[in-house]
Amino acid sequence: MNGSNNKGMVFMGMGFELVVLILAGSYFGDLIDKHFGWKGYASLTMILLFLGTWFYHLLILLKKVNEDDEDN
Repeated sequence: MNGSNNKGMVFMGMGFELVVLILAGSYFGDLIDKHFGWKGYASLTMILLFLGTWFYHLLILLKKVNEDDEDN
């Protein structure tokens, strides 16, 4: 029971990670946009880059959880 509870907490925390990454991508992208005078292209790129890395992290976590379930 304790192991499955920890898995649930990990995936609940991922929602918070996603929000933080989107906000960070928007913030840093906005800084780059202002520096170079772009019209939101860096913000969009940074958000998509951060989303891509988050999705990759999600796939790694899902694979690990699946392997742990097969072992038990």
